[in-house]
Amino acid sequence: MDETPDSEQYVEQYSDESRAALRLRTDELIEGLRAHADVLLGLRGGSAEREDLFTENAALGKLLGAWDHAVLDHTGTLVSPDGDDEDDFDDEPEDDGPVAVLTLVTRVDLGVRDTEELLTAGRAAHRRLQPEENAADALVAVNDEAQAVYALLHEAGEPWLDLPGTGLLAATRLYVAPDDYEQPGDLVDSAEDGEDDDVSAEAMVDEVGVPEGTLLFSESWA
Repeated sequence: MDETPDSEQYVEQYSDESRAALRLRTDELIEGLRAHADVLLGLRGGSAEREDLFTENAALGKLLGAWDHAVLDHTGTLVSPDGDDEDDFDDEPEDDGPVAVLTLVTRVDLGVRDTEELLTAGRAAHRRLQPEENAADALVAVNDEAQAVYALLHEAGEPWLDLPGTGLLAATRLYVAPDDYEQPGDLVDSAEDGEDDDVSAEAMVDEVGVPEGTLLFSESWA
């Protein structure tokens, strides 16, 4: 496939040059769409196929971008939707909003003592959640401790989604590998001494904060 034309290169609209470029990009796009569809039709939806799927999607995206650029050069307009019209068909009644908002912040530090046991459990949970996935898919989908915990948590369910009289506004969960782990001190010491009531809210905020480290991935609900 030819390289996408330089976006700064001037091409006269409705010229022989712009017509030739549009015809070429259209032929490439049609061929690419057929090839892409053949790949998609051969997929079964497994996690092991995800990397190849992303590669195919990216290749088609380049073809679409080149074709859209050729349309722009020829007509001065773009075909790709910009999403500005999405709200035109939104007839849902407006929500008056909650009468109160309650924010719950949790920090849980897990010490992994048997990685293989955790991975095995996580992969089993993943396959129960997605019965169409096979063992090879589970190996790809759950390839580290964080992904195993993710699968197990999702199988256990999120209680915040079903609390009576409430509706989830937003939630975020971070999966972090701390650089130098230090057990939260103030809360642990006070708990051991039976002095939980004496721990200030300000001290608790410091203990619950995100530790320095590598953010493995995150998930959110809204």
